[in-house]
Amino acid sequence: MIDEEHLHKIRFFDADVGYENLWADEKEEGLYLIKSIPYFVYNISVDDVIRAQWNKEDEILTFSEVVMHSEHTTIRVRLKSFTLDDDKAEVLLNKLEDFGAMVETLPPRLIAVDIPNPKHVDGIITFLTNDSIPWEWADKNAIGEGPI
Repeated sequence: MIDEEHLHKIRFFDADVGYENLWADEKEEGLYLIKSIPYFVYNISVDDVIRAQWNKEDEILTFSEVVMHSEHTTIRVRLKSFTLDDDKAEVLLNKLEDFGAMVETLPPRLIAVDIPNPKHVDGIITFLTNDSIPWEWADKNAIGEGPI
């Protein structure tokens, strides 16, 4: 769970998916450390350092650029054969956490997955693929494409 009290909301825009707001910790003026897992925007992961500027018209911080990528990897799981309120989802979420991943869910079928340790990426991808669970790469650490 994210402690929003000391964080700033940053708006991202992707032409294919629209707007998404992510929480970030200000490191110095204009530079922020991403603290939430993106559901929709691509090429952003937890602990990436980004630059954001104040948008006076909308009165919100708006993403400008990535300054430095972290070692975190973001993937997305889009459930097809069951939903997040199914017992199978609880088993899946527990297994992802056992691999060291952090997860955020968006019912009924979307799971955003943050993999902090690059050494765990292959194991998670193999597990999902072997269990025919649809997933996709969501960031710059991605090599190849997922089955979605």
